[in-house]
Amino acid sequence: MSDAMCEKGGRIVGITHRQDMKNLSVLITLCFTVGLTVGRKVSLPAGPLIRVEGETLSLRCEVSDYQGPKEQEFEWKATKRSETIQVVSTFDSSFPDQSLKARVFTEDISVERIDESTVELRIKEARVTDSGIFTCSTPSTDSVISGNYEADVLLRVIRNTLVVVPEVPAPSVHEGRLINLHCNITQDFIEGIYLSVTWSVKKDQSPEQDLLTFGPDSGVTVGNNFIQRYADGEMRLHLGNTGSYSLVLSGAVPADQGMYVCTARQWTREQGTWNRIQEKAEVMGEVAVIPTGELWLKKTL
Repeated sequence: MSDAMCEKGGRIVGITHRQDMKNLSVLITLCFTVGLTVGRKVSLPAGPLIRVEGETLSLRCEVSDYQGPKEQEFEWKATKRSETIQVVSTFDSSFPDQSLKARVFTEDISVERIDESTVELRIKEARVTDSGIFTCSTPSTDSVISGNYEADVLLRVIRNTLVVVPEVPAPSVHEGRLINLHCNITQDFIEGIYLSVTWSVKKDQSPEQDLLTFGPDSGVTVGNNFIQRYADGEMRLHLGNTGSYSLVLSGAVPADQGMYVCTARQWTREQGTWNRIQEKAEVMGEVAVIPTGELWLKKTL
């Protein structure tokens, strides 16, 4: 027999009778190590991915270690239960399944090229029925078939159940008193979904300022302009048992006057980082702070 050889992909072509089992083991390890590191690689984000109906979503697909033209082509398919349908292609306008043609025509579903080797499948308004296994594939332009030419990711689109109902704060408070900012937030419990709540204030034409954010990891993030106040205990967070979130500002000062807003965000943890999948903001109301001097003047008149 001929001397042992490795092909791309880690296959062993031949082995001599003279080699002992130890050498054979080393050869197999070497061949398969080479096979795992050589060849085309198509990659998608690690799933499962959770998204919310009505929101925009994107799935990025990248190909690397390939031969042929720098600009690669891509095709997307979706498998729901046991049925696989064609979604969209970078090079074939007739590719989409009949059930998706209208959405592709209106660009509710599209494929956007990021660069020569990367594209994104984009859906402007996700539907619960979009849930399934999405497959990104690349036609071969390699001289030798090696590596993987497609990748899968599980996508789950959940119903939009996030509701934000703030309580209107007192329209005016006296300087030195309390400002109570109460917000009720409800959502269906879904494993893998995390919530954050942010209180912010907008003053005249100035940009909105965040006071405090709770979550998504049960931690607290304080806005830059309120760090000292929080450290002094003049800004306190109160959490209820049924979606009740309150922020209390004590020792109100004239600078606290403004329009207060409560914002809820839903997050997922993907590849070690937080990914925001939905955001809903509701105006709580405008609060005026009556200065102590002004109150004294009214009493003396």
